[in-house]
Amino acid sequence: MINSILQKYLPFINFLIASAALGFQINVLYPWHHELQKEFNKLQKQQEDKLQQYHDLKMQTIKNIEENLAKLYQQKK
Repeated sequence: MINSILQKYLPFINFLIASAALGFQINVLYPWHHELQKEFNKLQKQQEDKLQQYHDLKMQTIKNIEENLAKLYQQKK
């Protein structure tokens, strides 16, 4: 008795659950994906800016060291 009712309605229940899952993915997860992509791009831009600042600072430090070495070399002559 229960077996035959289950066999009869199980495909409909399965379809209902699958439809609800698809609706959730389309209406919630897909727009959220775009929001996450925007945040990721913003974070990536910030990281690139920080790396550029670090590179500029490092190059300035190297230039200062070279200038000081050149001054020391000039003083020794």
